Amino acid sequence: MTPVSADELRTAEALDPEAFAQYLAATGWSLAQQLERATLWTRNEDDGEFQVLVPGDRALRDYASRVSDLLATVATVEERPIRLLLDELGSGGADTLSFRLLPGGPSGTIPLFNATDALAGVKELVVSSTFSLLSPEPMLAQGRRPDAVLDFAKSVRLGTPRAGSWAIAAQLALPESTPDGEIPLARQVTLRMHSAVRACYAASGEALRDYDIGLFLRRTGEGVSSNVCDALAKLGRDNVPYDMRFSWARRLPAGVPARSFRFSSARIEVLRTAAEQLKLAVPDGEMTIEGTVSKLRREPGEGGQATVRGPLSTIYGSSERPVRVLLPDDLYQSVVSAHGRQQQVRITGIAVRGRIERVTRVEVLDTTSQI
Repeated sequence: MTPVSADELRTAEALDPEAFAQYLAATGWSLAQQLERATLWTRNEDDGEFQVLVPGDRALRDYASRVSDLLATVATVEERPIRLLLDELGSGGADTLSFRLLPGGPSGTIPLFNATDALAGVKELVVSSTFSLLSPEPMLAQGRRPDAVLDFAKSVRLGTPRAGSWAIAAQLALPESTPDGEIPLARQVTLRMHSAVRACYAASGEALRDYDIGLFLRRTGEGVSSNVCDALAKLGRDNVPYDMRFSWARRLPAGVPARSFRFSSARIEVLRTAAEQLKLAVPDGEMTIEGTVSKLRREPGEGGQATVRGPLSTIYGSSERPVRVLLPDDLYQSVVSAHGRQQQVRITGIAVRGRIERVTRVEVLDTTSQI
């Protein structure tokens, strides 16, 4: 088991004994026995059952020894540094995301570019999840973020990297009180991140067997987007594997178990591919695009082709990119006219192999005419 340093033990001894019990209850441990001045907790893992004693009184003569054993056991089960565990024990008023990168090299160090990408990945995960939460519909790829999203992200605190492996923690502080029944924004964002990460983890695992971008498209309603996939890929620059763990503020039970996700090199590579494809995706099916006409080309026979750039809406969500549209002659002439007058258009049709065919409606905006 991981040894507990004198400094770590002093930090742990300053914590209220109840903090240990609350943490265990929230992270998959079960109360097995109530003793006279301690409680016995158990947790079943693939390699057997683990037990820890939580002392109920700092006045116990062996209090320090019991706390040391508790920390060492829990850190071993969770496979992470004791210092990171102590950070969570001391942040009862914040939801915490812990990231542990597993690069080669000296303990507690990481290549410079891996570190900067990891920090960028944490930032993008927070920002994109907040944007997703505040958006009225799922998004394949996010555009410019509103000030409200960036303002919230500025409130997230980042812990100092820890030795052992390269580990950092992002804390989303919850207010001390909220109106009855109201879920704080910080908790809503953490839950959205948890949903998106869980969905990306599941999709990347399935894609290892048989890659299909549809595995990610079908989960956009859970928060999956090009931006989230890119954030998770950035955390694993050069395909360096990492662990991510969600822990909930003890002040406000989440009703969702604490969960760890380990992203292997293979999963990271899949996420990098998915991020690029979601950014460019024009999924088959009904689609509407609204924007400016940038290119026009007459096709042999009747009709023509236009390229429209702007927000597009699909059954899986929205994004913004140029899309080619095939138009019958009468609708093509209307689009040509709108282009000449520098008017925007809204086009609805069926997307097939990356372009819109079988157009059902063209609307020239800023006019009352509909075709």
